[in-house]
Amino acid sequence: MEIKQYLTTVNYTPSTNKQNKYIVIHYTANNGDTAQGNANYFHSINRNASANYFVDENEIVQVVPDNYIAWHCGAKTYKHPYCRNNNSIGIEMCSRKDKKGNYYFKDGTVNNSIQLVCDLMNKYNIPIENVIRHYDVTKKLCPLPYIDDAEWNKYKSLLRTALKGSNLEDKKGEDKMYQNINEVPEWARNTINKLINKGCFPDVNKLALTNEMVRIFVIMDRWIGLKV
Repeated sequence: MEIKQYLTTVNYTPSTNKQNKYIVIHYTANNGDTAQGNANYFHSINRNASANYFVDENEIVQVVPDNYIAWHCGAKTYKHPYCRNNNSIGIEMCSRKDKKGNYYFKDGTVNNSIQLVCDLMNKYNIPIENVIRHYDVTKKLCPLPYIDDAEWNKYKSLLRTALKGSNLEDKKGEDKMYQNINEVPEWARNTINKLINKGCFPDVNKLALTNEMVRIFVIMDRWIGLKV
């Protein structure tokens, strides 16, 4: 998959230790815009916003390097407990409007974004549950075509299909190891945080938890409560 680079000179924060844990999907809220057009817009004038990638039906343009912080999901208050600009990659999908004024994505845009997300998931070992919407981070109605959970689930289903046979898809069960709380699936974080707060792990950056261990801890917590 070819990715064109047209890096912004101003709309980002440099970083030397960024750890990409999430991929956040956005929409441009325009009608008929292009990836390159957006890259031009953010190139040299401070817009107080940006994304790592812009995607349309024809190409993918990278605006901010993965290891730098794009300004795509910052807010005063958050819905998501962990995802922030400094641990995520932002992807803007170029949108269209139908005759009724409803936003949608062209099939080519969806397909290109799926390819990009799959590559990034495999590159940074990001699990599918950490591919989320801007809405999931801040409650902003973005990406509007995927605010409806049914539509979002269709996108995630396409993503799962595309992942089949990949290294990330094959990394399941006991082979999957979580070393810190940010790597633990969201459905289990409350339980694992309880164990961390009780001092059950000598090093919070070396949890060494497998999927099976996490599932057992959650079952114990939900049914009998964790007593350590």
